[in-house]
Amino acid sequence: MNEPFANHDSERQRLLVELICIDLEYRCQDRRATSPIFISHYLDTFPELVSLECLPIELIAEEYRVRWRWGDRPSHEEFLARFQGRRDQIRAELLQIDQELEAEGNPASRPTLRSTSLSEPEPADLPRDAPLLSHSEFLLRRLVGAGRMGKVYEAQPSNNTHGAIAVKFLRKGYLRHPQVVRRFIGEAMTIGKLRHPNIVGTQGLGRTPGGSYFIVMDFVAGPNLAQLGVQKEISAHEAVRWVRETCAAVEHAHANGIVHCDLKPANLLLDASGKIKVTDFGLARSLTVDTPWAAEVEGTAPFMAPEQASRSWGPIDPRTDVYGLGAVLFALLTGRPPMIGGRLPDILAQVVSGTPVIAAIDLRPALPRALSDLCQTCLSKPPEQRYQTVKALDSALANLCF
Repeated sequence: MNEPFANHDSERQRLLVELICIDLEYRCQDRRATSPIFISHYLDTFPELVSLECLPIELIAEEYRVRWRWGDRPSHEEFLARFQGRRDQIRAELLQIDQELEAEGNPASRPTLRSTSLSEPEPADLPRDAPLLSHSEFLLRRLVGAGRMGKVYEAQPSNNTHGAIAVKFLRKGYLRHPQVVRRFIGEAMTIGKLRHPNIVGTQGLGRTPGGSYFIVMDFVAGPNLAQLGVQKEISAHEAVRWVRETCAAVEHAHANGIVHCDLKPANLLLDASGKIKVTDFGLARSLTVDTPWAAEVEGTAPFMAPEQASRSWGPIDPRTDVYGLGAVLFALLTGRPPMIGGRLPDILAQVVSGTPVIAAIDLRPALPRALSDLCQTCLSKPPEQRYQTVKALDSALANLCF
């Protein structure tokens, strides 16, 4: 009898998932196709997949993504009905993909990027002290993640003098949008300013002969906290420890004039030693100068602070990341983000409304009241009612007794 696919950990099976994702993408681009693409198509060809119930979440997500791009427009209800055993996980994944699709494929709904002056250099004109890396300096091994703007691969330096590295490529569809390219380069420059043991380090920016940009970063082999939360219930002690380590990273970013603006469990990695590594500064804002590539509304809606969605709540500042840290803590403790809903507009309506976020203890009654109250303070809609600095939040976490 075949064991469930998820129980295997071989290189062949990881490669199989990547190849199926690539095949799905090619099928999506084939305009001769007369029917939508379903991952069930692969079950007979690859016995390792076993059944729909055992499929990795990456394949389920990729089917939804490519069917939308192809024009099939599947609903959330269809996917939730097909995968009854993982409804909450799949719902969260589909909401995230909805945001990606709106940003990359629907110009009418894409957030408007602030205009840049004609005197600004083209994206390829980098500072002299930041030369572009060559794509020939590494060999791609496997896809390890995908987001709204790019895909991340594990790679091996061609000189084999170092261990694995991570390479994040900007999606090809964005190369025709100079502002988005400039934002991607801005992310590389942002990370380059930060050197902290709890932040994924960067080794530089590069460009392929075809014109695609990539960022070379340290590779973190462990899971992200979103993946870990699916596998088990997170204890209060674990959640507090991980959030405190994240606080240290975010404090360092704030000291360097940078607000992360996209704190969520999926952007917090655990390395081999169990230490938190913060990644994905693609939506980061500068505290000292205007960020020319920043959009009016952006972030991951279920974890988004009100001021990220509406200026009526005030400016984006360090308290925005205090909210984000509270959202991470809430998700680790309850297994769901602070805001949930069937459609992106529904979630954003909750974000900007004056209704308080539900208390974590109402979803997990065994939690210590003090921890739930601390989380609630972080998630206060008015920024002035939150902890005013990440340092103050970290001190409050340190003083918890349970």
